[in-house]
Amino acid sequence: MQTNNSSEKRVENLISYIECLLNEDDVRETYQRHCDGFGGLESLEMFQAFYQVMERGHSADEILEVVPRVILATQRDDDFEEVRQDDPFLQDLRAENQAMMDLLGELRPLFREERSDERDREIVEIMQVLREMKTHFVRLQNIFFPTLEQKAEALSGLALLWAWHDAAEETLERSVAAFSNPETKTGQLHKLAGELFAAYASMPFKEERLLFAVAEDLLTEEDWTAMYQQSRAYPTAFDVRKEVEDIDFGRLQEDAPVGEFSSLTGSLNFEQLNLVLNNLPVDFTVVDENNRVLYFNNPPHRIFPRSPAVIGREVKNCHPPKSLDKVEEIVDAFREGSKSHARFWIAVKGRKLLIEYFALRDADGTYRGVLEVSQDITELQALEGDRRLAEW
Repeated sequence: MQTNNSSEKRVENLISYIECLLNEDDVRETYQRHCDGFGGLESLEMFQAFYQVMERGHSADEILEVVPRVILATQRDDDFEEVRQDDPFLQDLRAENQAMMDLLGELRPLFREERSDERDREIVEIMQVLREMKTHFVRLQNIFFPTLEQKAEALSGLALLWAWHDAAEETLERSVAAFSNPETKTGQLHKLAGELFAAYASMPFKEERLLFAVAEDLLTEEDWTAMYQQSRAYPTAFDVRKEVEDIDFGRLQEDAPVGEFSSLTGSLNFEQLNLVLNNLPVDFTVVDENNRVLYFNNPPHRIFPRSPAVIGREVKNCHPPKSLDKVEEIVDAFREGSKSHARFWIAVKGRKLLIEYFALRDADGTYRGVLEVSQDITELQALEGDRRLAEW
């Protein structure tokens, strides 16, 4: 059995190696100085190293640049086997990755062809299908990541993989725009093609060597079963699984206590309260004063996906890295009392979404958390004149 001391030494050695790569030290010399310490390195130790490097001030984008080199340097192909080959959740994720690689295989010869309007249209059509990887990312972010984060502090470093998802999608959208524009210079198209392949082609490799491997070490059979059950409520990319189950995440547990919610404004039993919360025309999520997710409602048409795995998750891990600073700024302002409300609106796929944050304070004014509310206001913006109750 490996001692904590040897584990700490392996992590410190890997941190030193990563920082040398980030400092652009000589690659060969850096590897030779550190390679003897790579033996026996475990997946969780890799996450511990990445997490500590982020804690020392390096951004997720910086670290992403060196992740493939770190994996190649520390892991031998002849030692690697895919974990849980029969697991249905991983089977769906792997099937999506294979379909994605097939699309990249279709793009490769097109990129080599002489440029023409017909070629560029065909490339854009394939890229538009590639957008379906969004559903792959959403299941990882909403089910896989929060389940893992409950097992070890270092796995807060999964924000690294979320940043990688964001970067890939941004590259894809820039590529679609560029190949759709006849005025884009050919040299720029070549550059974007390379960036697109670099962003997407490495995904299966990173997931297998980092995410799935550490999950195999840390998760129980109950965890794997729960993740798969939650995933059934989500569509898959490229129709690798045809059916989507209508899973009611908002249902009361059978052993939940039966009682009443009572206040000066009236009373509801728990079943009634659950019905009310899950039929509001808004999504909402409640975060406590310690920045942990307490609850989310489950309306019929949720705008932003949520899964039960997020309960107890730190709010900083529920947002993509690019927006994290602003979220923390809002929470800090609520906590210190300088603000109590923040409002934003964005356009997504032709819909206008309103997103609001409300500070929660008790009767003494003590900060108790945040209520996040999201609403599709597209139809509300189109309202004109009057519509009376008699006309319902």
